[in-house]
Amino acid sequence: FILGRIQTMSRFLVLALLFSQAAATLQPQSDLTHSCFGFPAKSFHRNNNVKSTYGSSPHTGGGLQVGDFAYDFTLQDLDGNDVTLSNLINKKPTLLLWGMWTCPAFQGLGNTEGSDAKFSKCSYEHEWDLVEKYSDKVHVVHLVGPEPHPLSPDTNFDEGVFKMSYWSTTRQPKTYEDRLVMAEKIREYVHPSASLLVDTLSSEVGESNQGVWCTMGLGARTSMLINQGGKILHTMDWFDADEVSEAIDALP
Repeated sequence: FILGRIQTMSRFLVLALLFSQAAATLQPQSDLTHSCFGFPAKSFHRNNNVKSTYGSSPHTGGGLQVGDFAYDFTLQDLDGNDVTLSNLINKKPTLLLWGMWTCPAFQGLGNTEGSDAKFSKCSYEHEWDLVEKYSDKVHVVHLVGPEPHPLSPDTNFDEGVFKMSYWSTTRQPKTYEDRLVMAEKIREYVHPSASLLVDTLSSEVGESNQGVWCTMGLGARTSMLINQGGKILHTMDWFDADEVSEAIDALP
């Protein structure tokens, strides 16, 4: 009897250790990079953008590679609830996926004739179907950061230039409250099983300022699949539902 109790307790201790290791292997939230490009105190321009800084845009995952540990973070959903990445991956692998209102790839405009093939499986409809199919296997976190195609006089974060079209319907939000408004616009397009989280935004020195996008985003529709150990298994410059599905299917 005593031996059986010890064996049972040992199993619980092993499970507890595994869960604590999963959380511990994420890089700490305190190491997130904040206020990249000096935004929103400064605007994006031709010498202050993702491409001029890193040589290409998107700079997926902020330069993190497959096999690296992701960063922990806590952001709020649109109902004011805190959501923490380490809590999510303790339960199941997690897919981080960016998508903003003025992103034509998110809007499904990449499916039109003559569009680049890399946008063909990138829309909110493809995201919705993926969440519907895999919600028992992975948790999807839809993240909202800076707008990729704002109205003039605001320039885009990719190259610091004006890239407006009929999907450019708003200026670049420069307060957290205005970013919340943009997130509300896409709420109905994000599957209810996914977590819709809004990255922070502040001009105040020392305040949390879009640390998740600065550290693990740096694109308009980038994606990152993270296992329960906190390791990055798969990234994409442009979310492709078919390729991400293959990565999820390969999970143990």
